[in-house]
Amino acid sequence: MSPRPRVDRDVKRAELASAAARVFGERGVAGTAVSDIVRAAGVAQGTFYLYFDSKDDVLLAVAERFVADVGTAMEASVSGSEVSAPERLRTLVAALSGLAASPANSSMAELLHRRENQALHDRLTEPLARRLFALVDEIVTQGVAEGSMHVPDPGSAAWFVLGGLQSVERAGTAMGELPAALDRALALALRALGVEGTR
Repeated sequence: MSPRPRVDRDVKRAELASAAARVFGERGVAGTAVSDIVRAAGVAQGTFYLYFDSKDDVLLAVAERFVADVGTAMEASVSGSEVSAPERLRTLVAALSGLAASPANSSMAELLHRRENQALHDRLTEPLARRLFALVDEIVTQGVAEGSMHVPDPGSAAWFVLGGLQSVERAGTAMGELPAALDRALALALRALGVEGTR
């Protein structure tokens, strides 16, 4: 009899985290038990504890992946400079709005936005903020080069724009209201960047 193949630890951990993300999306975090996660993953409860210490531990893994996926989605949404800088900025904000409007993301986003989870939110979103700053800086630099944006310092302007967009979320805006609030922040950002035809 040949030995059973050893499942790569990282692969199994990722599979369990994916199952947890699905169940969190369906039932919410508070309504999910470890037994729900293992049932969705098709594994024994003991197997879960080989990879995670608790529901909170798997929740952290899901949250880390969620934030990393948001960064990747934002980068993909504005890749390529064949589109004008104002349009790329609009696309970026539309992608952020789409994430906020997605029911699959709302449970995780609401969890991260609770006041009691502020430290976790800040720890997880700091790398995302750096990725978003690089994107906005690239867009504003492109806008200045193509003449569609008129600011003396693209880096400072990018910081200003990103700060405005982040403050919509940081102000405690309800998830359902985020898309409209982001659109208003975008309109202000485009005016501040000197984009013609914005009001």
